[in-house]
Amino acid sequence: MWGYLHLISWAAIIILTLAAWISYPKSEKGFTIFAMIDRVFYLVLILSGIMMIQYSIETNWLVAIFKILMGIVTIGVIEMLLSFRKKKRPTGLFLVLFVVAVVITIALGFYLSGGAPLF
Repeated sequence: MWGYLHLISWAAIIILTLAAWISYPKSEKGFTIFAMIDRVFYLVLILSGIMMIQYSIETNWLVAIFKILMGIVTIGVIEMLLSFRKKKRPTGLFLVLFVVAVVITIALGFYLSGGAPLF
């Protein structure tokens, strides 16, 4: 159950972050709403990650710690991306970092879970 919740939270965070990033020039209110919902999903993501860590820390503790750190880095990159977008500063670097951090974090998550909950 926690794996599905974690996966759904990741999908929601990616979609909401991109929606906020795209919507800012058109709607500042929409941007704020997307960013706040994004932060709620951070909490769900962290809670589900804490509940699942007991399964991966026993077998691959080093990879599990690296995944935790990558998750924190990913959340930080998302916040910087949205912050720079709101300040109308260039966001190209943070957009690339966002994609790289998300891909690495999700790949580590699937490695630790052995492909579950998808397989």
